[in-house]
Amino acid sequence: MAELDRNDWVVILFTLSNMMRFIGASMVIPVIVSIIYNELIYTEIFAVIGFTLVVVFTFLRKFIGYKQTRFKHAIISIALAWFTVGVVAAIPFLFFGISPIDAFFESVSGWSGTGMSMIPQPEFLPHSLNFWRGFIQWMGGFGIVLLALLFYDRPETIYNLFVAEGRSEEFFTSAKRIARTILSIYFIYTILGVALFLFAGLSLFDAVIHSFTSIATGGFSTNSVGVGLFGPGAMSVAVLLMLLGGISFEAHYDLLRGKIRRFLTNPELKFFFTIIFAATVLVFINFFVFKNYAFFDAFFYIVSAITGTGNTNLVVLNNFPALSLFVIILLMIFGACYGSTTGALKIWRILILFQVIRREIHKAFLPSKALLPIKIGSRVISDEAALKALSYMVLYIFFLALGAIIFMLFGYGLVDSIFTVASAQGNVGLNVVSGNSWFAMPIFLKFLLSLHMIIGRMEILPLLILLKGIGFGSKI
Repeated sequence: MAELDRNDWVVILFTLSNMMRFIGASMVIPVIVSIIYNELIYTEIFAVIGFTLVVVFTFLRKFIGYKQTRFKHAIISIALAWFTVGVVAAIPFLFFGISPIDAFFESVSGWSGTGMSMIPQPEFLPHSLNFWRGFIQWMGGFGIVLLALLFYDRPETIYNLFVAEGRSEEFFTSAKRIARTILSIYFIYTILGVALFLFAGLSLFDAVIHSFTSIATGGFSTNSVGVGLFGPGAMSVAVLLMLLGGISFEAHYDLLRGKIRRFLTNPELKFFFTIIFAATVLVFINFFVFKNYAFFDAFFYIVSAITGTGNTNLVVLNNFPALSLFVIILLMIFGACYGSTTGALKIWRILILFQVIRREIHKAFLPSKALLPIKIGSRVISDEAALKALSYMVLYIFFLALGAIIFMLFGYGLVDSIFTVASAQGNVGLNVVSGNSWFAMPIFLKFLLSLHMIIGRMEILPLLILLKGIGFGSKI
């Protein structure tokens, strides 16, 4: 029996209509790009699709009338949005002759900030399509927050969408003001990235795209190699932007307001950089033992993996020693800071896990009635919040293992299977499956990876709530 009635679905449709209007309106930007590069066929394509979306869903919104969005509507709308947005944003790719499944894969990879690609040579794409790839990654970096800011004028609706997406920022009491602050920070770092990439010798087009995809921790590039094709200068800029993208917006707010001490004492940030340092030392030793001296390239991949960016360089991951590949897999599963543009488990949840283990050890030496709170820095974590974090981690590993098993059933090796699914679900985009084995992957596996990207980006719970809402998984 379905958990949602007809009125609930009307509210969800109303919420989705606003999201689709946003997608339509956003197509104005690639229209401008296509005009600049004289790609008039794509001017028509983006203009027609965008205009149709805005008109159809504006009419639908007026027809339905205002509906108050409660939390359950918001979280199911977000779950459905990742699928519908993936389909709609895939349409322009079809006109370049890309198959429907590959177009959907590319679109989902863009919106989710994953960066895996089914396009062998992006450098041969029209500028407007290449821009669209980077642009949807940039928009996907802050997700539903922008949609709420642009289209929702009711505080309760904005708040419910904000909470449903798992945002944790608390530097203002108003969700709308928080959204605007996040966007301001995002714009500042994007412009900084463009300027630095230009200084590193990139063209304006390449600088814009790589700034988009690096700060959004997405990883799409304008070429088949990645940002590393442009040399050490561009790679250094990308490392900076990836690290900025991996830090929470709340921490950025502290930094930009001059609260340096609070920024430096942030326990999640300290653990984040500790993991990077430890991984770097381990991989460098591993490289030295195997007489591989591409140390900067290795450090680049470490940052790319933990921030979930998936930026690549001229060094092929397949050439990494086994230990270094294992470290990369762990980093892709860990992820960066909570409240950033990254995916995976997030450092905050790992900290909670460590503190729960620490508490259980300490309890053995205390009276049975002793109360020992879970604390991270000055923040006390409730048992309910800790349980949610640990439950999510279990779910995350379960889906990762299930996906890897399916890949192995299709004949892929152990390392390739775990690495590929961990990269997709962590919204990373790094890849060790190369050549025909990747691009000629069975359609089912392409869809499976797309699903892993979506559930990783929406953090699983909205999908489970959606399944329960439509009547599946009644025992959930």
